[in-house]
Amino acid sequence: MGPSHAACGAAAWVALTADYTLQVSGYSVPVGFGVLPVGDAGVVTGALICAGAALLPDIDHPSGTVARSLPPFSGWLARIVARLSGGHRRGTHSVIGLLVFTLLAWLSQNAALPVGDGLRWLAESIGDDSAPAVVAALPGQVWPLAAVLSVLMIAFAVKVLAFIPDQISHANWLVAIGLGIVVATNPPEHPWWFVIAVALGCAVHMIGDMVTTQGIHLLWPLRPRLPVPSTFYRGRSFVRFPVLGKAGSGMELAVLTPISVYAVLGLACALAAWGGVTMT
Repeated sequence: MGPSHAACGAAAWVALTADYTLQVSGYSVPVGFGVLPVGDAGVVTGALICAGAALLPDIDHPSGTVARSLPPFSGWLARIVARLSGGHRRGTHSVIGLLVFTLLAWLSQNAALPVGDGLRWLAESIGDDSAPAVVAALPGQVWPLAAVLSVLMIAFAVKVLAFIPDQISHANWLVAIGLGIVVATNPPEHPWWFVIAVALGCAVHMIGDMVTTQGIHLLWPLRPRLPVPSTFYRGRSFVRFPVLGKAGSGMELAVLTPISVYAVLGLACALAAWGGVTMT
């Protein structure tokens, strides 16, 4: 379900942030709810992060596609996470996993380094009014941890969506860093955008896996029985509501195709608005 997770993550971000209206044959068709105002660029760049975050829980699968996204680093990371989380669809697919990913995003967004501000303050404190233009052009603050997480999640999306063939998988580094720079230079306007994008993407992934027959260990590492019929359990701990059947089933494809089309439509509207083009 890798590509479908990424598409659902992007679609969820578009639905949350987009505030466009298409004129189709005289009818006004809204695209998105515009609940989170992030600007046109923010719809596009936030969708990249949310799509990547929707793949983040699968870092518990050492032989999965996500683990091969940034070789060899992603493989090492996947083996460590799999050991700590108890295996696939357990720790990283649980409520605790969602909280950990959200906390990590929050810490990353708040771990800023005052690069430009610090250098300008230093120049002023020593009375140097001729600070180099390059110092004046530097951003006031940078967020290195958020940048690293962004590159990692974008690489997940690039790998799963098969933008880069396996034969040149190391090129994922270049693509991810390039797109990470785009996100860094055009961040969404909302102050909590990064935390929300990561949490939303991970939640979308968990819901997507929960509605298949495999289910997820939602309350890992605990194994209490929820007050639901036994048909909604697999084994003693995996919760499932298998409305889509097995992962990759025809039902899943039928549901996810319009979701993917919606994500592409929303991103097209955002790109057009970002570029000053009116779509009808």
